[in-house]
Amino acid sequence: HPLMRALRPDKMTIAALAATLTEYVAGRATQMLPTWRMIALSPEAIERRAAGIVSQLADSIHCSIIDGRSTIGGGALPEETLPTRLLRIDVPGMSAVSVAQELRRSTPPVIARIEHDAVVLDLRTVDPDADRDVARTLQGLIDTHSTRSHEQSA
Repeated sequence: HPLMRALRPDKMTIAALAATLTEYVAGRATQMLPTWRMIALSPEAIERRAAGIVSQLADSIHCSIIDGRSTIGGGALPEETLPTRLLRIDVPGMSAVSVAQELRRSTPPVIARIEHDAVVLDLRTVDPDADRDVARTLQGLIDTHSTRSHEQSA
């Protein structure tokens, strides 16, 4: 059948699948596979990371750590969630939509969501190696906003 040739997996696809299945068989999926590593994070581990980011920020940005839910489902389980801790980001004088837009435009982009008119970031979906970049981006956002506010009031 002509579709068999078009849909046949190549060597790289088969190798990736074999490597992934090897991690499952060896019992290392939650350590080695990024998606399972994120799912396996405890709310306490996420909170420690969020507290580390908050400690790097100046007092002019209002961040708090709140309870939330991580949506992990998809396909057959689109509503599956896990308890998490969220980093709530409030920038005085900026709407939640504006804050989220600025974060997405930053380098590197920070993808947050809006819940109850507040920007929240779920660190479950952020590589721990990027926490310092997230803190720098948040600080840059407040520094840029403070500069703009001073220029407009002058």
